Amino acid sequence: MGYDKKIYHSLLTVLATIAIVVIIVVSSYFVIYGANGVTMLKDKDKKAASYANANADVEHGRVIFLGDSITEMCNLDKYYPTLGAVNRGISGDSTQGMLDRLESNVISISPQKLIILGGTNDLDRDVTPRQVADNINKIIEITQDKLPNCKIYVQSIYPVNSIRKPTFLNKVYSRTNENISLANDYIYQVCQEKGCIYIDVNSHLKDSSGNLKNIYSKDGLHLTHRGYEQVARIVAPYINDLS
Repeated sequence: MGYDKKIYHSLLTVLATIAIVVIIVVSSYFVIYGANGVTMLKDKDKKAASYANANADVEHGRVIFLGDSITEMCNLDKYYPTLGAVNRGISGDSTQGMLDRLESNVISISPQKLIILGGTNDLDRDVTPRQVADNINKIIEITQDKLPNCKIYVQSIYPVNSIRKPTFLNKVYSRTNENISLANDYIYQVCQEKGCIYIDVNSHLKDSSGNLKNIYSKDGLHLTHRGYEQVARIVAPYINDLS
């Protein structure tokens, strides 16, 4: 009987430890991502379809932000209060995904201005910097062909910080600032050729070592409130045609 009790208590200890670890991880997740954490977990295809359906009620001629989780997590009304902007960011999306949903999520509501941010997820999936730029080039070409009066802005891919702690929450994975810089060079060339406005956000988010500043991110990839404030300070003047 004493032996059974030892096993029972050992099992309880193991289960309690697992429960504590789960609570810590989940709590840390929501501390970093807040309410956005819930929406980020949703299926990408369902979210794209949801955006397409929502467009039926969206006024044409708006400002649209197209991108991945960095865009999706941005509270546009908070950081760009005068724009009345529409958020079409999807967590985990690639430039190919953005291209695939361009017609239903963007073209269908004929935006006056389109702000593009994409490529960081591609670089985590062995897509080359050149391919990232090629996809952004296709997004621009289609938009210019179907909406010749739409003004297009392309943000540089933001830097990452692979040494940001805690390690178990770091989301950088195989992304490198070297590949990001190379992709940004190609994206800049695309913007020059297509007559779009390239916005260099990347250099304004780096520390002295070339990494994403700690104050701008808790997981080395996604932005904090201060990070979004800094981005808005850079991007807003362009969109408002003040830069």
